[in-house]
Amino acid sequence: MGISEIFSSELYNAEKFYEYFSEEDIKNIPFDLYNLIDIEQKYENQFTFQNFVAFFSDLYVSLNINDKDFKYIDSKLDEIGFSQKFSEYLYSDFLIKKEGAIFVFAKMRKKSNCKYLEEAFINEYYKKNPILTSRCLKELFYLGSNKANEYEKLLFENIDIINFITIILLCDKDLSEKVLELYKNEEFFKNIKINDIEEFIMSFEIFISNLLGVNKIKDFKRDEYINSFNYYIKIYGSYEVKDFNSFYKKSFQELKINT
Repeated sequence: MGISEIFSSELYNAEKFYEYFSEEDIKNIPFDLYNLIDIEQKYENQFTFQNFVAFFSDLYVSLNINDKDFKYIDSKLDEIGFSQKFSEYLYSDFLIKKEGAIFVFAKMRKKSNCKYLEEAFINEYYKKNPILTSRCLKELFYLGSNKANEYEKLLFENIDIINFITIILLCDKDLSEKVLELYKNEEFFKNIKINDIEEFIMSFEIFISNLLGVNKIKDFKRDEYINSFNYYIKIYGSYEVKDFNSFYKKSFQELKINT
């Protein structure tokens, strides 16, 4: 059975690799993966992108595939320029796909892929999307990017809400303390205690993910992230989620009314 059929019909089970694929199927996997990118972006099948992430996590981390097949798939992916093609997902309309693409590039552990993350950081995420900016920068450091330190400094050049959230999401105590000295927002500090800031920012990230998911929104634009942040400051610590869907639908409606 080909990988296209598996990926589009069910959730991929890494432990079944050799049940799914014959020796001939394995030879076609790199090419099928490459071609599947265009198919997935056109039809947006509910399983396919999740399965991309699961497959690469297994290929490069769990290692349920023997050395011979791993080396073949990995070398062929490089040969056909798969990473460049897959980098299209770094610019997807969907937050979840951009997050997934960043994750996949990190798990590949190839410094040569830094260029795709560096371009996305500057052209797509920086000063627009704090969640993706922080995720991308973390992985650039992990992959040994020569530009990671430069990009970290950029976050401090003009501290605004987006950069503030980004820096806290990096989960680095020294950086958090530094940004707290520079960021001046009386409304924020009136509602949030300094000791709670990291917990607050993490819960804000979860809030955004749930807000987008329940309301079937692909992603927010810069102003929508800022408005969501200001809204969350007001409700943080006082809201109670009795009905998950109802809460996030109501929150989205209130957010729209107040902007």
